[in-house]
Amino acid sequence: MTFKPFAALLALPLLAACAPEVASTVYLADVQSALDKGEAVSVPALLRIPQGGEDDCKKGLAALVEKLRALAPVSGKAQCISKDQHGQGTQLAEVETAVQIVPAGKAVPGPNLFVIEAAPRDGSTRLSFRMLKPIGEVIKAVQAEDSMQVDFDPSFFLLSLNNDGAGAVNVDLANVYVDGKPMLPENARPVTLERRGAVEIRFSDVASSYVEAGNSYFFASYRPKA
Repeated sequence: MTFKPFAALLALPLLAACAPEVASTVYLADVQSALDKGEAVSVPALLRIPQGGEDDCKKGLAALVEKLRALAPVSGKAQCISKDQHGQGTQLAEVETAVQIVPAGKAVPGPNLFVIEAAPRDGSTRLSFRMLKPIGEVIKAVQAEDSMQVDFDPSFFLLSLNNDGAGAVNVDLANVYVDGKPMLPENARPVTLERRGAVEIRFSDVASSYVEAGNSYFFASYRPKA
């Protein structure tokens, strides 16, 4: 008798509660630079991919990084980390990659997976986030051949919007979590970012599922404070 299939079944609920993560800091000066130049500006990002366990992560980390290089820029040192997700510890392979900030409608240089599109409109700058390849295809492309196929929870998209400009700006946000609190149309109000101020943005599960499918999602707009 072998216990391997039974052990795999026991692991399924734990893996099913995991979620990929994408995290990046977006500086307003980089957004303006992309608009002024009319071309992409690359900013650092972290991609975290759930793993079956610490040993599995360490064993397959180098291969995962090499597979990811075909899809996106990879820089820095990849590592295996443990992080709380949904109230339980999750093992993740963390890889340094990039998000491209581009003027809306401009082509994105490849290979890349993540893009923020900036669109000036009526004195404001609108920001939308898009994946260039559905997350399911990304996970399938970088996973080891013998890894279990499971359905992950909606990804965490974590963006820090940082005002490194010369003056304060008002930021309009809706249908996202702002500094951990839900911001809906019913309670939405401009958030003032003073110079060097920052706000933490996390997409809702609905927005994350929409982005994961390769759709562009408008998440914020900002304008100089009057």
